[in-house]
Amino acid sequence: MDNPANIVKSIPKEAWAQLAKTACATFEKLIYPLTATTEGIGRLIELRFSKLEDEQKIIAAKCFEEAHKKIQESITGLKPDVIVKPGVVYEALENTDNQTDTTIRGLWANLLANEFIDGSVHPEIAKLLSRLTSRDAVLLLKIAQQDEATPLTIKILKALASRTTLGLLNERKTFNHVHLAKLGLITELDRVWILTTVGRELMRVVSDPS
Repeated sequence: MDNPANIVKSIPKEAWAQLAKTACATFEKLIYPLTATTEGIGRLIELRFSKLEDEQKIIAAKCFEEAHKKIQESITGLKPDVIVKPGVVYEALENTDNQTDTTIRGLWANLLANEFIDGSVHPEIAKLLSRLTSRDAVLLLKIAQQDEATPLTIKILKALASRTTLGLLNERKTFNHVHLAKLGLITELDRVWILTTVGRELMRVVSDPS
């Protein structure tokens, strides 16, 4: 998977206009089928996309391409008459900068795919995702693995966790623990960290669509 940050650095300035144009065409091609039953929403989302900087458009288009691929690969596919919440999509568009991290972009792609499939993502959960780093996400995964009720079909996080040794996973309390607790995603019970209801919901919506 190409890293958008590296792509951006390697692009000559004179090529930006064409790349931005291509990104716009790609985005338009993807967004209308995904909002076919609510065309007005598609136009609102495209308007928000048009206000991004050229670099952001390229990254956003990449994220939507990944979301579209996940939808196509899902068992259920798009459900009829789903009303996509613009606020969820806006949040993804407004957080393209942190999507230069391929792990975080993968989580956004999962979140978008789940929203387009069944409209089940709460806008507040999207806002919480915007405040997470890869380290936060891996820690959440490790805590979630102790919770049998939490979906764990998050391939990108599992891959990262399997090849990354993070000291925070061996410590009982780090800044990442404090940060996640402050966001209301985890809580400490009898000296053991567990997911809250909010934490389980976030893990659900960033899981790969089934």
